[in-house]
Amino acid sequence: MNENELKEFEQFYDTYLAYSAMKQKGLTTKTAGTANSAQLLFGNTGLFAVFGLESDIITAYVRPDGISGELARRGHIFATTIEQPVLGLITGIQDDGAAAVANPCSDAPTGYLKACNLFFQSGRLQFDTATVEFDKIFTQLNSGVNTDLRLRGRLLGVSEADFPRGLTEDQVVKLVFMSEMVKVGMLMARGTTNQMGLTRQNWQGAITNNTAGGGYKEYPGLDAQITTGHVDAQSSTACPAVDSDVKNFNFASIYSSNANGVPNIVWYLSTLENYLRHNAVRMGLDPVDWIISMRPEMWDELTQIWPIAYNTNRGAQILGTTAGNVHLTLDATDMTAQRDAMRRQMLLAINGRDYQVVTDDGINELTNITSGSVPAGSYASSIYMVPMTINGGFPVTYKEYYDYRVGMQQIQALMGKQTWWTDGGLFSWALDPIIKWCTKMSAKTEQRIVLRTPSLAGRIDNILYSPLQHLREPFGNSPYNFDGGVSTRAASTLDAVWN
Repeated sequence: MNENELKEFEQFYDTYLAYSAMKQKGLTTKTAGTANSAQLLFGNTGLFAVFGLESDIITAYVRPDGISGELARRGHIFATTIEQPVLGLITGIQDDGAAAVANPCSDAPTGYLKACNLFFQSGRLQFDTATVEFDKIFTQLNSGVNTDLRLRGRLLGVSEADFPRGLTEDQVVKLVFMSEMVKVGMLMARGTTNQMGLTRQNWQGAITNNTAGGGYKEYPGLDAQITTGHVDAQSSTACPAVDSDVKNFNFASIYSSNANGVPNIVWYLSTLENYLRHNAVRMGLDPVDWIISMRPEMWDELTQIWPIAYNTNRGAQILGTTAGNVHLTLDATDMTAQRDAMRRQMLLAINGRDYQVVTDDGINELTNITSGSVPAGSYASSIYMVPMTINGGFPVTYKEYYDYRVGMQQIQALMGKQTWWTDGGLFSWALDPIIKWCTKMSAKTEQRIVLRTPSLAGRIDNILYSPLQHLREPFGNSPYNFDGGVSTRAASTLDAVWN
């Protein structure tokens, strides 16, 4: 047993002693499995129990990425203990409808404010490790198995709010229990076949997918917030002043010109930006820091055409489709340089202003399988304009999470080492009561994404694009997710006189 393995075993032995003390007080229940189901690394059937295996293990797993990383970078991840936050907005001022005064000393018309409150709901996501039998996790098939492995690459998500950050990725090829915990962290970000992880919930989360008992709950994603039809949280009164600007590209191609009434992406994005900036200025909320978000495949296609489309926008209408000897001249080298700069800096120029672009795997994408309006070989998705802060740097798009540190303080006398928090209270971990030598761990998080100013947000839906090749995806139920290989090795058998 090497030093790391000994340390891991000592930690579990300490936990076992704490469990024994709780058992004497009648504080335990038997819920863990009765046999090891964890994925072994170096023992018999272990994933790396292969003779002559080199030490460097390189990952080919594609991690999810998205808006959560940008929110974390800006510090827009906040702890809370509030279950049902209600946030208010002033939507307008109305007069009382009185007639104009007839005499100088008569009562004049008066006015009153109108307000709208928005309600935000949290989700709940939980994953378990397999059952771990303590005395199996440090076994080695024989001396020919190399246990000195090193991970090359990353496994956990890119967006830091979508997975527990306290995990040690490089131990995934060394320690069984850390390997189990890292897999739980990966599932938090990417989800499973039957439930969405945090990367997708940020955009596509819908309460209609929640289980009846509340064990799995999605929080309303940005698709449900960057929308029209907002209502007051208490009275259900419509609040059109709060509505976002939502445009429909009607499955027109991102490469299309604006001739013959076909939507043009520069025209639409320019109008969207102008509308939202007008709102910000007239509402007294400017300067607003917006990001532009879209799928990575769409960003690649958009940058291919944007320099030419942006520099010639509506040129046909201005010059006339049959303009005699009038020509638009562009330098091909300059257009290529502009395209490359966009990709390198992740910036999109709209109406003379540069906006940061955040690509996100979690944004929904339509195919010819999911929509009859999408031809084979093409895809359709949305482009979003999301406000991050308003004047004074006040955050208006952020994530909140239930702070498990608070609850832990109240049960400190009971918890021993069976329950703890990580990542500043963002994730809660629980160790199932030990049944003899077996246990397992569970992790949960309860988060929500909050958009306080829907009227400063917008999106353009159903934009068609046709990349030469779709990018790989991290989600297990995606046709563009590739894994392969094996999850266990064949059991090693040897002959002896007694068998």
